[in-house]
Amino acid sequence: MERFRSDKRIIILFLLPAFMIYLALAVIPIIQSLYFSFFEWPGIQGIPLEYVGLKNFINMLKYGDFHIAVKNVFQFAILNLLIQIPIGYGLAILLGGFPKGYRLFKTAFFCPVVLPLTAASLLWVFIYFPNVTGVLNLLLKSIGLTETGKAWLLDSGTALNSVIVANAWKGLGYHMIIAFAAIAGIPNYILESAEIDGALGFKKVRHIIIPIIWEAVKISVVLIVIGSMKNFDIIFIMTEGGPNGLTNVPSTLLYYEAFQYENYGLGSAISAFIFLISILLSTVSMRAMRREKIEY
Repeated sequence: MERFRSDKRIIILFLLPAFMIYLALAVIPIIQSLYFSFFEWPGIQGIPLEYVGLKNFINMLKYGDFHIAVKNVFQFAILNLLIQIPIGYGLAILLGGFPKGYRLFKTAFFCPVVLPLTAASLLWVFIYFPNVTGVLNLLLKSIGLTETGKAWLLDSGTALNSVIVANAWKGLGYHMIIAFAAIAGIPNYILESAEIDGALGFKKVRHIIIPIIWEAVKISVVLIVIGSMKNFDIIFIMTEGGPNGLTNVPSTLLYYEAFQYENYGLGSAISAFIFLISILLSTVSMRAMRREKIEY
């Protein structure tokens, strides 16, 4: 068995099927999308491609809706970071201090993660339903905060933030589990020594737990940033980019340009932007959060 594990040819043989699937479903489509971004093409087979160079990228940068979409996606990423990281990791630290019953709460907070995204999105659509028929409006009216219902997903001032809250709720438990796994790897003697030295409560969290699980925090940040950059489903289901395109992000704009307006070249240019900005932001995030590894 050890001989097989150390044989590089056997390792490559077992990895080859997965690599071929990844190549066919991820790498080749990315290369094709970059290629199409230099052409004008309605996406219909049989119609020849017209080479236009950087025209699609120039049009993309001049496109007013694209500027709105970029602003929205950065707002989406920043607010998801500010919600999911502190609350997710805070829940993991808080529940970790309760030896009994914490599994029940951990399961409850993780349930939204396994809920299908379409179902979760529709659930929040019903919560945000306008007038006084929506759950949120009924709740606010019952405590006297509003007399009439608000159209949360139709109001330009609240639509995007409403979707962000729904998305944060959906992904919160995932990062809580990452934090749980990281905290579980901290040796007990380190925490006990910290408590003996007077590091209790928030001091222990700030000076002991967070520095040790910093690598897990970095992973969560990168996952949230990349997920926000390519997010499509929840926005399309809840608002379809409305009202008046004010909640569009690059991925929804890509969909409309490529598949509704048959401007496949511009859509490919937008997809190239999403790919490149995701790599750039994940790299910057990893470098900005770099710390010297703690040995124990």
